[in-house]
Amino acid sequence: MLLAELTEPLLGLRGVGPAAERALARLGLTTVGELLAHVPRAYEDRSQVTPLAEAAPGVPVVVRATVAAHRWFGPRARHLRVELAAEPPGGPPAAALLCFGRRFLARSLPVGARITVAAVFERRGARLEAAAFEVQRGADAASFGRIIPIYPLTEGVRPAMLRRIMAAACARLRGLDTPWDPCCRRRGLLPVAAAVSALHFPADAAALRLARDSVAYAELLRLQAALYRRQPPRRAPRRLRGALPRQAAEGLPFALTAGQRAALREIVAGLRGARPSARLLQGEVGCGKTLVALLAAAWVIEAREQAALVVPTELLARQHAATAAAVLAPCGVNVALLTGSAFGGGGRGRGGARQALLEAVRGRRVDLLVGTQALLQEDVAFAALGLVIVDEQHRFGVAQRRHLRERNRAADLLLMTATPIPRSLALTVYGDLELSVIRQLPPGRRPVRTHLARSERLAEVCARVRAELAAGGQAYFVAPQIGAAAEPAPAPAPEPAPVPDAQSLYADLSANVFPEFGVGLIHGAMPEAQKHAAMEAFRNGELAVLVATTVVEVGVDVAAASGMVVLGAERFGLATLHQLRGRIGRGARPGYAFLIYAPPLTAAGAERLRAMKESGDGFELAERDLAQRGPGELLGLRQAGLPELRVAELGRDLELARQARSDARAAAGAAAAGGAGD
Repeated sequence: MLLAELTEPLLGLRGVGPAAERALARLGLTTVGELLAHVPRAYEDRSQVTPLAEAAPGVPVVVRATVAAHRWFGPRARHLRVELAAEPPGGPPAAALLCFGRRFLARSLPVGARITVAAVFERRGARLEAAAFEVQRGADAASFGRIIPIYPLTEGVRPAMLRRIMAAACARLRGLDTPWDPCCRRRGLLPVAAAVSALHFPADAAALRLARDSVAYAELLRLQAALYRRQPPRRAPRRLRGALPRQAAEGLPFALTAGQRAALREIVAGLRGARPSARLLQGEVGCGKTLVALLAAAWVIEAREQAALVVPTELLARQHAATAAAVLAPCGVNVALLTGSAFGGGGRGRGGARQALLEAVRGRRVDLLVGTQALLQEDVAFAALGLVIVDEQHRFGVAQRRHLRERNRAADLLLMTATPIPRSLALTVYGDLELSVIRQLPPGRRPVRTHLARSERLAEVCARVRAELAAGGQAYFVAPQIGAAAEPAPAPAPEPAPVPDAQSLYADLSANVFPEFGVGLIHGAMPEAQKHAAMEAFRNGELAVLVATTVVEVGVDVAAASGMVVLGAERFGLATLHQLRGRIGRGARPGYAFLIYAPPLTAAGAERLRAMKESGDGFELAERDLAQRGPGELLGLRQAGLPELRVAELGRDLELARQARSDARAAAGAAAAGGAGD
């Protein structure tokens, strides 16, 4: 959080003894800063007192009462029932507290004592009873009359105890200043120390809202400052003419869309900048991002620099290398392919060919090098690397993106994704990137019709696919795993129907369902040569059906493929389902997708499938995915070495994120100007 510098141990806090220290350690709380970062999960308003006679069953209330009697019950009278009479005293018992195993309460709550109780009562006959409650003697009890924080707890940590310790920790904040305070004040927000104290112990609902927004803004500001500190050093401006990219574009059999032209202008503006640019190009599946990236590479190559195109799979690398050769080679650009298997698994057995290629790269005889993560190996060195393009960047992870950025600080970085990044994420963990978006699809692309079907209707779905195959179409069948698991994982009751794996599905479809059509198989465990052969056979129309795992999720482009059947669809995330669906409907035939699910569905699984049926817009699906899953792994802040967010919620704090980004950018610019002046 923001107070990590408060590293003093908890044992020095008032109310923390050795037993409490051990209990708090089970929550991961060992320092004052970690304790203050343990923010409430909820709040309970105890500022209003409800007459006992008006307490509603099942609703949290605060009541004042008089202890009317003690009753013992259970085996050997081990449990205490404290009878309560309404204030003012004198009436009959109207409620009771059930004290299981807490005999000491007989001493602390004697008959006649006036007490304040916070509880959720349930009706038992004519009276109310509560087994979970918090009670203090006197009408002016310290834990009542205000908003109370509710914390995540563990064994040995009671609510009242943790509140007392937290109050002692908040006292350590008095007089503490943070670097974020000036910006907070300019935004009309609280300084960090005051905001954290009010977050734990708000005076009222308005104070809580202000405290929460103040801490959230400070967290986002700290994150943005960390992102701006990663900016690469300044460089000499490039002289970019644009003759080579114009020649490549004029050789295309079609015109660029308006969205492609706009994105290319933004990218080229960054290539001209005084610092190496970092940009995220996102757009729907099939919108033409790869072509835009290749034309951007042409601008750099014309300036006598090199470009690298990194992709997650060898299938995609081969496809992009072929596309790059078709677009750029006629203009004199030298394109080469480097993958792990192309040279005997990283050099073994065919080291001479690999070394020859690496020498050509070092000697600037290769203008554009396309490949998988083999391009990230230390022995791959460029003579003048000017642009690094990463396709389907979400498949690499935040840490690998950081490695690319740090290793090639003089080169521009262009990331591409067909999995749209929600705006709130683009302003936070992707805040060090400029954003370009292509929303427009090429002319003629039609939306894919999506249908949901239960697993027992697979035979009907196959009959529908057969009709498309007979009419000249092609179809993918996607399974969630390659083969049957050796030991199936235990399933929740009631157990869902088993989902065919890719190998058994291939055997069944080829022998029993579509014997008159060519059926192929492709999955990640196959040798690259076999995968390439199967993909080419499908692309050339020799196979009508391709059974696959999610290895076909990205980049596979077969114009005649019109059908997609995903088995076990409830097991896939929204991003994967949208990517799979994007593989079809790229040619003259309309696309159709069947998402096969095995009931019973979880609420999250049902919502994902409903979203896929209702929307074909990847940007809308990205927002729905974030709303359903939360930022969680979508952020990966810890993996990226960035400050984590404890209070800020990206779904609701979009405006705060914008403000934080603007303020961090202004501060970074002022610091740079000051450094230049020195």
